[in-house]
Amino acid sequence: MNRDIRLMALALLLWGFGEGLFFHIQPLYVEQLGANPVQIGGLLSAMSVVSAVSFLPAGRLADRLPRKRVLWGGFLLGLVAVLLVGLARTWQRLIPGLLLYSFSAYCMPAINAYLACAADGSNLERVYTTVYAGYAAGGMISPALGGWLAEVTTMRTVYFASAFVFAISAFVVLWVSPQPVPSGSSQERRWRSLLDRRVLRFVALVLLAFVAMYLGFPLAPNFLSDVRGWDVGRIGTLGSFQALGAMSLTLLLGRLGDGRRVRGLVVGQALVWGSALVLLVTGSFPALAVGYLLRGAYQGCRSLIQARASGLARETERGLFLGATEMTIALAQVIAPYAAGWLYAGHPSWPFVASLALIPVGLLLVVLGLPRP
Repeated sequence: MNRDIRLMALALLLWGFGEGLFFHIQPLYVEQLGANPVQIGGLLSAMSVVSAVSFLPAGRLADRLPRKRVLWGGFLLGLVAVLLVGLARTWQRLIPGLLLYSFSAYCMPAINAYLACAADGSNLERVYTTVYAGYAAGGMISPALGGWLAEVTTMRTVYFASAFVFAISAFVVLWVSPQPVPSGSSQERRWRSLLDRRVLRFVALVLLAFVAMYLGFPLAPNFLSDVRGWDVGRIGTLGSFQALGAMSLTLLLGRLGDGRRVRGLVVGQALVWGSALVLLVTGSFPALAVGYLLRGAYQGCRSLIQARASGLARETERGLFLGATEMTIALAQVIAPYAAGWLYAGHPSWPFVASLALIPVGLLLVVLGLPRP
């Protein structure tokens, strides 16, 4: 944890705090402005489409341009986006701000490539899980605070408060050290490396595993409000338990991973399966808090996959590989919300049932077929 890694951890901690203010109640905000479940699921999928199409070219840019410049641009766009969302008056007018916020995630491959370079390529599982545990720690208190702010003021106020925190986070990023632009093999060879059989197998397994895990996420707030009868304040508080789980479980899963074995990924997927089961079968608040705590393992799985992708790539193509990995996860988050919207329209419990059925399949395939670094 050198100076640059600590600064990135601080920036992501602040970003996690700001995002946590609105993230867990955002589907309720979209619903409040007039959207139905299918429209909400479609909008969430569209947001993931925007992220997905940006990751691969952004990862390529992270190998060709100064990474500090690339990642700072993403922080600045996110700040502008939440201001646009806060100014919207109908759910249709939310669309530009929400899509711009999704596009701002293009800096993720640059962040991960920056961290790998700052760590000199060593102990990547612990570097990624520790830094992203900081992001999760930032979101421990803010979901409850965001729910409270939405109750005593308006949800719009929550987005303006988030923008203030994002501005501080972007300022912190200005202080990280620049990194030299990687030099090496030709552009043609770098793009061809994505067609390697091991890389394609890796991408396919990641897509299946993350679709299965994410199915129960997008409309969980609506399920708790429509079926369980919980108000927005309590639902926001549950988001704090998810952030606590993301922080603690991400650190735990990072200690289980050693770069070759998949223990951390297996345990993480099993914990997400347990969270879907809890949310499906019970409506008591203590049990739901445990369920949301277990959901935090999703972030740990994501960090471990990023570390695995870094281990599959050389420095000259690391941004490209990380962009492809982020694109794959984003595609999973395109498919899952849209499918969840239609499943929810059939019956509110069906997204959880589908997740419970698919996670064991994804877990088994990861154990049998995930490529080693």
